[in-house]
Amino acid sequence: VSVPLAFYLNVSSAKVRKAAAYSLGQTGDSSAIAHIVKALEIEDSVFVRKELLESLGKVITQQDLRKLLYWPLKTQEDKEGLAWGLYRAGIRNVHDGISVDMALSMLDASNNYMTRLGAAHFLSRTRNLNLKDRNAMIIRAANSDVSENVRMACTLALRNSKHRTSQDALVALSKDTDYRVRVNALRALSVYEVPDIITTLMNCLNDSNHHVPITSADLLTRKATKDQQSSIEQAVEKATYLRVKSTLYGTLLRIADNKQPVIDDIRAAYDTATNDYYKANLLTALGSSVLAQEYVVTKTFSEKSLVVRTAGIGALANIRRNENFPEELEEAFADIFKQAIETKDIAMIASSASVITTPEFDFKSYYESAQFLTIVRDQLQLPKDIEAIQMLDRAIAFFNNDDYQVPKNSYNHPIDWQLVRGLGDNPTAKITTDKGVITLKLFPEDAPGSVANFVALSRQGYYNAKNFHRVVANFVIQGGCNRGDGYGGEDYSIRSEFANLKYQEGSVGMASAGKDTEGTQWFITNSPTPHLDGNYTIFAQVTDGLEVVHAMEVGDQITSIFIP
Repeated sequence: VSVPLAFYLNVSSAKVRKAAAYSLGQTGDSSAIAHIVKALEIEDSVFVRKELLESLGKVITQQDLRKLLYWPLKTQEDKEGLAWGLYRAGIRNVHDGISVDMALSMLDASNNYMTRLGAAHFLSRTRNLNLKDRNAMIIRAANSDVSENVRMACTLALRNSKHRTSQDALVALSKDTDYRVRVNALRALSVYEVPDIITTLMNCLNDSNHHVPITSADLLTRKATKDQQSSIEQAVEKATYLRVKSTLYGTLLRIADNKQPVIDDIRAAYDTATNDYYKANLLTALGSSVLAQEYVVTKTFSEKSLVVRTAGIGALANIRRNENFPEELEEAFADIFKQAIETKDIAMIASSASVITTPEFDFKSYYESAQFLTIVRDQLQLPKDIEAIQMLDRAIAFFNNDDYQVPKNSYNHPIDWQLVRGLGDNPTAKITTDKGVITLKLFPEDAPGSVANFVALSRQGYYNAKNFHRVVANFVIQGGCNRGDGYGGEDYSIRSEFANLKYQEGSVGMASAGKDTEGTQWFITNSPTPHLDGNYTIFAQVTDGLEVVHAMEVGDQITSIFIP
């Protein structure tokens, strides 16, 4: 692949050379290294050189890393390209001490925004970094950089330090004026010793921005101990956000010696709840104890709401994974997961298949054969059931001691070019939600198929009254699922369109389960998420209403989408 693409690095058009540089990086093929280095030696366009340096990071090997690190930098654009090249190499676990030193120096305020952002993300997202004695510049940037996006990434990078000064800095940053910095401070603190961070986590349960107490409650599910039981009980009573309350219930159930009263409280809350997402979260909370298994089984198989049923089977999977799971229930749970798979519900299948293929659980001894898996598999269809098919194929291979073959999916929904041409110049979309209005600029030139699909569905009213089923602080809000649980779609898929665009705050992308599996679901990022670049289609950008994006909670609804 790299040889034909490399030809275009020598054409007269800088625009074409830049596209070729990007495409070479997308191949992930180390044979492209020589072609990129050769092109860098003669390239006179600062924008093409920047692209070449970033793409070199996508294909560079540990052995050849010096070719990236020691490339002479002539301009600020070169330095920006190197910063992102370091990041692209780092997320593939290709880095060394010199990489770290270069990234730290790039945090200096004299560098441009994109250079500092690339360096900050290298430091926060690269695995196996030890920044224990190199945290001063990161702390400085986390506190003082003019960009909240750089500060967020630097704050998260402090989890790689595990030093007292970093811990103290994170405690201070948990009170920052920007909620996203506060969220990342909590996430970074999660790697530190439990007694030292509990006070901060408990204090942040009272934060005015819902993302912060949600993050704090999520961390307490793993970090809280019996010593915090009384404090958690009080926090449950005071919690105003339902997601926080249900998550704290789960924590309380995990740490309590006497679990039955907690189970009774959760069941009482469930029985009076009217919000399906709250009910789903309460079932998830019950997944913390084996003692709740009968109630969870009953609700999982009797509720009409797919959102609740999906949470229920997930809770049963967690119960089975409990280290204190009793041997006498093993056969009964084997039958439960078999029944769940035989419902042919894709969420039931996905969660159940992931459990029964856990080697240490030895489900093979409870099933005479994998025939029931094959029967269900044969009744599913691509592309709609792609996630369930993937999990069933893994399970079938596991039970038959075969190698797993990734199912191939081909998009089957052609681009409506007439619709695309009719959009005119600078097409927009106005998404009205129960939290406010979000305005998008659509990108038909970069992602014509995705834009045409989104416009057609919007004009049909497809998205009206659908929920944002997934909200992750500092990451995405996601909607467009016809089930409301993230497993929904229609009987078609469109092609992936990986244009040379970067995920920034307010980028709109297509959700997928792999290449060419996109359909109805889409997401909006609420911070830069460069690990999605080149892997998920970007088809729009928020131009107004970012405050609405940040205000979203799971279950919030789309009222309508208007596209002129």
